[in-house]
Amino acid sequence: MSSQFEPEGLYLALPLEGESRLLQGWGAHSAFYGGYTYNGVRLKGHIGLDLAAPAGAPVLAADAGRITEINVEPGGFGRYIKIEHSWGESFYAHIVSPVVDAGQSVKRGQHIAQVEAGRRRSAGAFPAHLHFAVRINPYNRFDGWGGFSDPLPYLYAPTLDVAVPQTGAEDETPGYEEGLPPMLAERPGMRRP
Repeated sequence: MSSQFEPEGLYLALPLEGESRLLQGWGAHSAFYGGYTYNGVRLKGHIGLDLAAPAGAPVLAADAGRITEINVEPGGFGRYIKIEHSWGESFYAHIVSPVVDAGQSVKRGQHIAQVEAGRRRSAGAFPAHLHFAVRINPYNRFDGWGGFSDPLPYLYAPTLDVAVPQTGAEDETPGYEEGLPPMLAERPGMRRP
């Protein structure tokens, strides 16, 4: 799919090589994610895109920018990278083996890390994937989305299969949410990425 809606004049590259499939779209599973808070505010739904990829697949910078953070959120996003851009920031989670350093400038399409293996949970499993999100300036981290915006309209993604419903219907599938990747419950003083 080639979204190319370019609402802000942004054209982001797909952060994975080759073909990919959307596992979980923006705003999906509101009942599940509503049980979590981001900066003290209940989430309205999934705050990014989960893109299927084999473990070890290269993760690519969606646009040119500067690496502002490489960190780990245990029990949630796992290892992640944030990149600052003139228009805001991009966020890449569930990764391993970063090949960049904080403060480093990167080019659009540059290899920055690899996709981690899928995670098993007692109630089910969610396959290996990249969690990709964007914050568009100016953003508000207290908006129920953690300041993130739907990345899909900005992506030039002709090889992305978006056949998965993006919101609503899958919330009513009994037990489906039990296999979703966990989020970390927010604690006082905790800093969310």
